[in-house]
Amino acid sequence: MDVRPWGHALAGLVLPVQCAGCGLDDVAWCAACRRPFEAQPRRCEERAGRLDLLDGSLLPVWTLADCVGPARETVVAWKDRARYDLTMHLAGVARVAAGRSGGTWVPAGVPALVVPAPSTAAARRRRGGNLVDALAQAVAEGLTAAGSPARDAPVLARRGADQAGLGARARGTNLAGRVRVRGDGRDLQGRAVLVVDDVLTTGATIAACRVALEASGARVVGAFTLASTPPPGATARPADPQVPTRAEDWWSGPVRG
Repeated sequence: MDVRPWGHALAGLVLPVQCAGCGLDDVAWCAACRRPFEAQPRRCEERAGRLDLLDGSLLPVWTLADCVGPARETVVAWKDRARYDLTMHLAGVARVAAGRSGGTWVPAGVPALVVPAPSTAAARRRRGGNLVDALAQAVAEGLTAAGSPARDAPVLARRGADQAGLGARARGTNLAGRVRVRGDGRDLQGRAVLVVDDVLTTGATIAACRVALEASGARVVGAFTLASTPPPGATARPADPQVPTRAEDWWSGPVRG
């Protein structure tokens, strides 16, 4: 196991730090910047044009914060500025969010797999691992504590360049055919799967994960992200109360090959 992220966390205990979101001195993540991530999870899939597949089904995605301002700065600091001391904090809010979900994210009574979106080999080397793995583990713990048995399963691998800075079309092209299941995927047959990622932007990453997992026989029932990017000119709004909120309401049939 790579211990660099935890080494950074320990270093933050003895070295001066600033809030990752706003720059406030002497605190890793201040209460004001943390607050958006403590909100009740809400649906956000309508923000991502790449989530609908050829059959027209739109995968439900739950998120916590709008990826703007201090929330965006927090995620960027965690991923790209070596603020790995944030891992325990972000995993903590993910765990709480999953615990609040009850049976809404995965079918009730069905042991589920929580699959982190994979990162490229270059990103893993730079960050000392796939940071989203920690989120997936926390989500699995939160779901289990809430009575929905789950375990994290980092079963996906990815080739290609990072997605940062790419537009919607380029993101889809960059991921086309480059996310795959490690091994023969036998353990995925018929399993309910929740995909976890850090940010929902165009939906290309989650869509590519869904395609790979369903090709191995999994039932992808939804996804969770820490934050989602609002469309240009959009303002934050609550989830549509008319859309289904339970995983059972959305998924009602076998996976098509």
